Amino acid sequence: MTVRDTIRTGSFLGSAALAAVALATAVAGVVSGLSDPPDSVVACLVFLIAVGVTAVYQQPIGRVPGLPPFGVASALLVIALPADNPVLEVGLWVLAFFVSKAVTSRSPWMAAQWTGVAALGAIAFVGLGRLLIDAGVPTVVAIVAGSAAHIIVVLAVYFAWQQGRWNADGGRGLSGISVLRVLFVFALSTVVGIAVHIASVGALGLLGRGENVELARMTVPLLVVALLFYGLAKRSQTRSGERRLGGVVDAARALPWDVTVDPKETMVEFARRAIDATEFEVRRTPPGRNEIGARFSALDTTDPQLNPESIAPADDDVANEHREDAVEPQEFLVASRKAGGVPFTSDDELALDAIGHIASETARVRGAYDTLLDRVDRDSLTGLPNYNAFQRSLARLNEDRTYASGIAVLFIDLDQFKRLNDTEGHHIGDEMLSVVATRLRASVRPHDFVARVGGDEFVVVLTKLQSLAEAKGVTDRIVANIGAPANLGGREFRPLVSVGLAYSGHQETDPQSIVVDADHSMLAIKKSRRQGGPSSESSVGISPHRSSRINEIVARAIDDGSLNVVYQPIVNTLEDKIWAFESLVRYTHPELGRISTASLIEKAKGLGRMDELTRQVIATSLQSAREFRKLVPGITVMTINLEVGQIRDEHVGSFLKDIVPRYPDVTLCLELNERSTKDIDDDLRAQAELFRELGMLIALDDYGSEASSVGALVRIPMDILKIDRSLVDNLDDTRQREVVRALQGFGDAFDYSTIVEGIETQDAVDVLVGIGVRHAQGFFYGRPVPFAQTMSRLKSYGAAGTVGRSVAPPAPAPVAPAPTVQTG
Repeated sequence: MTVRDTIRTGSFLGSAALAAVALATAVAGVVSGLSDPPDSVVACLVFLIAVGVTAVYQQPIGRVPGLPPFGVASALLVIALPADNPVLEVGLWVLAFFVSKAVTSRSPWMAAQWTGVAALGAIAFVGLGRLLIDAGVPTVVAIVAGSAAHIIVVLAVYFAWQQGRWNADGGRGLSGISVLRVLFVFALSTVVGIAVHIASVGALGLLGRGENVELARMTVPLLVVALLFYGLAKRSQTRSGERRLGGVVDAARALPWDVTVDPKETMVEFARRAIDATEFEVRRTPPGRNEIGARFSALDTTDPQLNPESIAPADDDVANEHREDAVEPQEFLVASRKAGGVPFTSDDELALDAIGHIASETARVRGAYDTLLDRVDRDSLTGLPNYNAFQRSLARLNEDRTYASGIAVLFIDLDQFKRLNDTEGHHIGDEMLSVVATRLRASVRPHDFVARVGGDEFVVVLTKLQSLAEAKGVTDRIVANIGAPANLGGREFRPLVSVGLAYSGHQETDPQSIVVDADHSMLAIKKSRRQGGPSSESSVGISPHRSSRINEIVARAIDDGSLNVVYQPIVNTLEDKIWAFESLVRYTHPELGRISTASLIEKAKGLGRMDELTRQVIATSLQSAREFRKLVPGITVMTINLEVGQIRDEHVGSFLKDIVPRYPDVTLCLELNERSTKDIDDDLRAQAELFRELGMLIALDDYGSEASSVGALVRIPMDILKIDRSLVDNLDDTRQREVVRALQGFGDAFDYSTIVEGIETQDAVDVLVGIGVRHAQGFFYGRPVPFAQTMSRLKSYGAAGTVGRSVAPPAPAPVAPAPTVQTG
């Protein structure tokens, strides 16, 4: 039996025990009433009705959904304090409470559990109250003590039933409960109880004696309380209805939903606005206990315009056949609440269903829109993406590539194509274009991109390259495949192409300049042919890519101290709490826009300004860390990136020794790039040990990327091992999981903290937790954002690692001024 199964079994046994308590209390009351009949059956009926109606009123006591609500029905237990048969009164109270909850929740089983908790509280109220009255304590004091006993018992039972998960972040603790709300409920219940007691014993007692007066004394206060709080309950229900309606209306008014955001995340956000629930999720299984759900057609979140690999030719008839035969997958938008919380209503289900329906229709319309766009962006003759699709894909491929990952653009022109059309006819020319397109698709790798951008012009974008030589090798293979003889119209033709190749080793500010270079290189080949160059074989011209104004821009940004520092959280996966931030540098030029970090670092090295850039980042990060700690004292670590050689005194070593002691409340972690550790010597190892003695941490960064080796783990003393995203990009692969498990075990054995980078989904977190990983970093927990947004997040959510991911970050609240980059 797993831990989860054990918890579920324990929860069921606890629920069954509570239901048994409710049943036993009600049966005891009935038996007592039969053995010692009450003086007035009418009074008993009024008492039952009053308790049942009053129990509808509920007041939340928590700052988050899922905590048990409280009402004032317990105040009516004052009737049992002076009663001759308190067992009957408590039994009737429990029976009425159960009927009220069963009607409002539509779940007798859940109503029985809640009634069991209430029964324990009622016994505590009446038992303590009568004990104090028998001891000579005034009845008013006994009512106050009984109300307190009722709340304490009920809170204790619910806390145990919900396994102590009353923290704001869903963990164990009490931070989610509001003391002021608990005190308000206690005060309200006590005041009502005292009022009922005074009205029944004092005020109505002045009317004298008699059967009718006695009946009025026993019933009128109860009916007044029931009517008052029934009205308040209806007012609360009206507000809940307004919230539900507002969430549905917001979802409708937001149409069309933002295509750049996952529609599932958008759907969950609108559901959160409409319904008060502990958790929302989209899943394949229907809702279970304490849950409601809306069925909808599975949403396809893939946007073909953002994924060039998805733009591939396909036979329309085959595609339509697959669409007709496919069974439309179903998913559920599920809202859940903790056991013991306010039950969901039918209106909640209707609101959830409406939002799910809006999401389904949005996805359907978006799918039709994407299909139209796909046809607009596809060349009808060859089935390849056209010029517009190529432009978008080039920008994305340039932006998304990792550091030191090269791309190359091949501009391909089919030579002598006009002559072929003129002499053989356009139908032969079309066949030639189709043959070249087919051969291009067959020649490139899965992650490369092919498009037809003109009459006889094609473009290929090669990705994930390590060098210009690799690009040239792939290009030669493509050219050889294109140039093979082709049989067109019963005759043999041999395609001849001119190819211009432009290689880029890092992200470009303007990727269009690579295309310009490739085009110029292709034109140079054609010009060479006209001037007597090779005319009977395909040729490739290579062009080095220009760096334009980047050197000047980067130098000025560093010298002026105008770089920006952004911060990404590092999270304890077990507690879901942030304990550190990683500092990263960014720069946006007023005219050219954002300059990629890879380009910025490369240019800073080439300009001899890398140490100055690092010093600025360190100074800014330490100032920011101090401000972060003012909001969340538990966040004490700030990590910065540098290469091993930079820790020498002549680079940034002396600067570190000077600045770190000024921030004794912040722990600075030096993330040393794994690629740079191959050149470490004894002096650098000694310097690293000295920094550790000064209170700094040493981390080995990007382990597992490119040509990582086991030797890197022992070359330098360290406290943290950061596992590169490339080792966790497919955790469904058993080999990847075992490698990560082994590295975590290695870290545990040598007392390293292991951090896995690149985490983007809850599923990845669950897998990592399952294999023992305790720390993670990635877009799932937050993208790198500037100081003001980080402060706003900490103000809104504290150290919580997982926050609402379907909404934009909250607008920055007034915070301390953002530290500026310092140059000294």
